Order: sequence, then structure tokens, then C-alpha cells
Amino acid sequence: MQQIHLRGVDLNLLVVLDALVAERSVTRAAARLHLTQPAVSHALARLRALFSDPLFVRMPAGLSPTAAALRLAPRVAAVLAEIGDLLVPGDSFDPATAHRRFTVGMSDYAAFVVLPRLAATLRATSPTIELVVRHTSHATGFAMLEDGTAELIVGHFPKPPARIARSSLFTETFLCAARKDHPAFGRRLTLARYAALDHLQVSLSGEPSGVVDDALRRAKTRRRVVLTVGHFLVAPEILSATDLVATEPARLLGPAAARLGLATATPPVPLPGFDVVQAWPRRLAADDGLAWLRREIAAAAHQEVLPIRHDLR
Repeated sequence: MQQIHLRGVDLNLLVVLDALVAERSVTRAAARLHLTQPAVSHALARLRALFSDPLFVRMPAGLSPTAAALRLAPRVAAVLAEIGDLLVPGDSFDPATAHRRFTVGMSDYAAFVVLPRLAATLRATSPTIELVVRHTSHATGFAMLEDGTAELIVGHFPKPPARIARSSLFTETFLCAARKDHPAFGRRLTLARYAALDHLQVSLSGEPSGVVDDALRRAKTRRRVVLTVGHFLVAPEILSATDLVATEPARLLGPAAARLGLATATPPVPLPGFDVVQAWPRRLAADDGLAWLRREIAAAAHQEVLPIRHDLR
């Protein structure tokens, strides 16, 4: 396909093409655009050269568009509508009526925490908004923003470069969980008892060690990780079917404990929390639709964390 450089194209020609398709007359198109007939005729000649097609054929009843013009017409109308929306002041975005598709990157953990409440809100208040959620991670999130795969990412990420903005949603903590009636959870979970158990770990990178193991090393002990999985949402189901113990984010294990009847406890070693944020390219800072979505995500993320259920003997 021949490449056309936009810097050499007068985009006003698209306005003329749109008017000609609608009016099927140079005279009426000129009146519609407040131009002279010679000006519209000159623009039509330039359009024919640009698209290498006659575009319109003179007939007794007026101009008849060619097949190429009919193919171009809806696309030109859509482009002009997008440009019109772009030039309208930012406060014109109305989520109740706007037709827009947003693409957001989330890990399965972030999706589990945010999406149920967010989806319910959008369906109730913004029925014409579409949301596409793509999987991302600590390692891939910024690349998705850079290449346009996502407009916004939600999760735990490293410090962003200057061209990416972010806002904090919450600081996550950790919780221990195991199946109901697990013998280790019937009494105080000491560090020695904890270290003696068989553990399940979630690691998106596949490494069988992480922040928990770093903390245990500082406490001069270690645990035995017998199963490492790459997805957060499978972990609670595995816990309910085995004697394994997991130490994972509280906003994941808390709701799962309530649903599956898991036993929970506070980790016996101090663990640093981690920030869950949303991040977006600074070039999209003036996008009022994206600003609205960020507010909705923040509201969906601010949910109560279920209390830890102890049954100490």
C-alpha cells in the first residue's frame, strides 16, 4: 500500500468529501460549507488525485459517487466525528451516554479486587461504555502503556519513568490461610510452627521464593515451598483441598476464606506491605474520559478488608 504523509495532506479535503457525499452536488456542497463553487471543484480535483479515483461521476440528477467514494464515506465521517470530539472541551465527557472502549491492563489479583465492583458500577451508570481488560504484571505493565496495548494499568509496579503518571489505590498487607480445621491454625501460629509447614506460593515469575522468604531469612529461619503457581486465583482452591499453607495478599485470601471456609491467621513474621496503583501515560493526562475511569477504579478499590478469623486453642 502506498504510504501517504499527513504533513502533505490538507485534512479540510475530508470535510469537502463528506459534504459532496451528502449533497451529491458541487453547488449544494459549496453552500453547506460556505465556500465558492470553484473552491469545491478545486478541492474535488485534489481529492481525486489523493485517492487515485474519480470519486464522483456527473449524472443528469447530479454527482454519483463511485464505489471507492462509498467505501470512504463512512470512514471519513467517523474520522471527522473523532476530530470533533477531540476539539470539544474536556468537561463534555458524559459517562452516562458516551460510547467509548477503554483498554486496561490488570493482573488477576488486581482484577479480582477491582473488577466485580467496577463492572457493577459501569453496568448501572454507564451502559454504553466498553471495558477491555488485558493481563499485565509487575514486569510488563509499563511496556503496555508505551506501545499502546493499554491506556491504563492497575496493580503493583516498580517506580515509573517520568513520562508515566500514577496514583495510589491502597497499601496491601498479607494474610496466612489454610483449609478449615487445619491443625496448625487451631492454636497460635508461632514462627516455628509456621516454618515447619508445607507452603504454597504464588509467583508470577515462577520463582519459588519471594518477600515472605526474604523476611524469614532476616528472622534466621526458612520455609519449605512445595508448590509454586503463577496465578493468584487458583491458590485458595488448592488450599481448600490440601494441607498446604499460603501467605498472600489479604484482599485475595480474605474473601476466599469467607467463600471456602478457610482458616486464616496473621503472619508470624513482619512483612512489608506493597502499594497497588493505577498508572497511565502523561500524554493522556488531559483525557477526561480516562480521568473519569480512574476515579471509578479508585472507588471500586476502596473496599473493606474482611477481618481475620481465628479459632485459637
